[in-house]
Amino acid sequence: METTKTIEEFQELNLAYLLLIQKMLSEDRDSAMFRLKLSNEMADLISSMSVREITWLATQGQFVLRPCADNAEQLAHILRSKRETGLTHTHLAMLMASTR
Repeated sequence: METTKTIEEFQELNLAYLLLIQKMLSEDRDSAMFRLKLSNEMADLISSMSVREITWLATQGQFVLRPCADNAEQLAHILRSKRETGLTHTHLAMLMASTR
C-alpha cells in the first residue's frame, strides 16, 4: 500500500514539474531556459508537448527532476556557512549557474 502511494506521489511530482516548465517557458523563455538549464531543443520540445504527452511522460516510472547541483561539498558549504549570510543567495546562484 505504501509503495503505491509513493509511486502516485512520484507521478504527481513529475506532472507538476513538467507543467511548471511549460508555464515558465511560456512566460519568459530565456529566463526559464537559464534557470532550468534547458537546451533550446529541449525547451522547444517541452513547450510543444500536449497535456496527453506530458501525462504519459510523467507516469512512465522515470524521475523527470534531477538536482542541478553536482558538487555536494560546495552546496553543503553554502548551506552551512554562517560567516557570509549576505552573500549566500549570490553564492548559490553562482553554483547553480556553473553546473550543467
